[in-house]
Amino acid sequence: MNGSGRRALLALPAIAALPRLGRAQAWPARQVRLVVGFASGGANDIMARLLAARFGAHFPGATFVVENRPGAGTLLAADHVARAAPDGYTILYASTSTLITSLVNRNAGIDVPRDFAPIAMAQNSPLLLVSRPDFPAKTLAEVIALAKQRPLTISHPGAGGINHLSLAVWMRQAGIELTLVPYNGNQPSITALMRGDVDLASDSLFAPRSQLESGTLRAIALTSAQRMASHPGVPTFAETLPGYDVTFWGGLLAPKGTPEPILEALNRATDAVLKEPEVAERVRSFGADPIGGTRAFYAEAVRQDWRRWGEVVRDLNLRPD
Repeated sequence: MNGSGRRALLALPAIAALPRLGRAQAWPARQVRLVVGFASGGANDIMARLLAARFGAHFPGATFVVENRPGAGTLLAADHVARAAPDGYTILYASTSTLITSLVNRNAGIDVPRDFAPIAMAQNSPLLLVSRPDFPAKTLAEVIALAKQRPLTISHPGAGGINHLSLAVWMRQAGIELTLVPYNGNQPSITALMRGDVDLASDSLFAPRSQLESGTLRAIALTSAQRMASHPGVPTFAETLPGYDVTFWGGLLAPKGTPEPILEALNRATDAVLKEPEVAERVRSFGADPIGGTRAFYAEAVRQDWRRWGEVVRDLNLRPD
């Protein structure tokens, strides 16, 4: 082959990339969907809607809408987005639950680090150990001591989720056994605690916020390593069990293969939105911290959680119901 022929072949990849680059530069030319694997009204749905409502200021003329696709522990939404065209018009609002459900249900074929490109982490939240005001143990140390004396029951929003796995990590680290009682969602779990069906509940700060404000439930400890600025009076698990740190995030993922310029544009817009004082205050109001940051930061968080919770799922030998 002569020199001109070799030069022609070398030019082929660049020529082939031109249409894709053109599409990325024109994006967004139509409505962009943020697909949420939860029902409307929850913290993840609220966060996705906050972003969608403000993205218009960063992409003039574009429309961003939230589409709720609850079911199968967020797998329905994840599978839908993973199969979508990687053109920037179908984005997943994912959470740590998306990773865990994918790990428990490996037959579903979703591998989050493999199938998705990270855009930005939107928020990060701890879980909360909560009781009724008349429960005799008021601190985590007292709960652990009581659990070593008599059986205790604790509700959580469903088997195989972040709450379930965080309890398993807690029991192993503290050397205790609790009777875990799964419910179909956050509110049924909190209602069971209110009725006296269980001794304790593991949930987010968002689900029992009205009961905490009214004093009908009592916060015992947060699962994060550090206390939250929005709840400085609530101690952490790590203050009793050094090294214990469980939080769950929410953030945007795109189908693998989505053009880099689109991913970067969405990352910058998300980071800017989360820096708006009004948005940051709203996020903190439902027990979360606004995060933002780079795509690399989010990608590493996804990889670390995929490894960490994969090990826990294997240790517990969790299987789909």
